[in-house]
Amino acid sequence: MDSALISERGRKELALEHCRRVNAGDVEALLELYGDDVAFADPVGWERRTGRDALRAHFEEAFAAGLREVPGEPTAAQDGAHAFIPITATMDYLPLGPVFAERGWLVPPADPAGKRLRRNSMLLLRVDETGLIREAQVFWGKSDIEVID
Repeated sequence: MDSALISERGRKELALEHCRRVNAGDVEALLELYGDDVAFADPVGWERRTGRDALRAHFEEAFAAGLREVPGEPTAAQDGAHAFIPITATMDYLPLGPVFAERGWLVPPADPAGKRLRRNSMLLLRVDETGLIREAQVFWGKSDIEVID
């Protein structure tokens, strides 16, 4: 990775590139942005996982549900390591919707066929000196997710 990714502008671009690669649906291209020992939580407060294999499984499941992300304007911290970006994500209700409903995060629809989920979240990334993402935390709560047609 280019050393410019450590700059504020570079970290903002990295956050946007994350969203572009999510929308391309290419897990391997997305994983190129992450270190082998990446730690992540989606959402924060749920299980924290580590490693590219765990991240691959997380995104393969989301991509299978048709995940799409619309990024907002990213912000970079003055610490040289963090970037924060608002994201509105949509995906098919199945297969993850029932898991979210079971946890009490949303009310399940009577007929889940054709339904989608919309979630507003904030993605916090920690980037190392090589420009790789070492930590990703997604912040969202019950009031940030809904079932849509």
